[in-house]
Amino acid sequence: YLGYAHNDLIFYCRLRIFYLIKNVRKQIELNEYDRIQQEIQEDVHIGNVLIGIEKYQAAIDFNRRNYEKYLLIINEYPELKSSSHGVLYNYARSLFEAFQASLQKSDVGNDPPYHYLEEAERLMREEVVRDSNREHTGMYVNNTILLCNILMCQRKFAEANQILTPCLQKAQRILGPSHISTKRLLDLYAEICVHTK
Repeated sequence: YLGYAHNDLIFYCRLRIFYLIKNVRKQIELNEYDRIQQEIQEDVHIGNVLIGIEKYQAAIDFNRRNYEKYLLIINEYPELKSSSHGVLYNYARSLFEAFQASLQKSDVGNDPPYHYLEEAERLMREEVVRDSNREHTGMYVNNTILLCNILMCQRKFAEANQILTPCLQKAQRILGPSHISTKRLLDLYAEICVHTK
């Protein structure tokens, strides 16, 4: 119990720090592009903390606003597309984690919000396709694992396997078989295999 309380305290302190950073930044004169870029990253950190403290509805609302704001911004600043990873990942992860948490309550008559999974899947499909052509393997691995978990929740095991395989091959080739990211993918592959045999 003390361990959980300590972790929560750390998360709440981080949340407070990020809001303080936002307030300080507003008092600093920056050009528009730098201001927007910093704001996106600050909101990504805040959204991540909200997931960490299991405030899932707040995380969904916050990350959705950040995602919608991001969509408007990239029309004016297309070069900010490189910042898409954290924005999309946080929004999709908040939807996925909220769905997972709802499964624990479904035995008392509440139906799990399957529409959360559908939206999370849509977001991550776009990102994983882009990631497969990028050099950032770690980003590709994280997004692939999240998408595969989303698909597995919908019992789309064969599809999850199709998406996982090229990512696993790339991780083994670039990172090596002993890298932690490769091991995470192998663990997920073993889990998928249990359901596809």
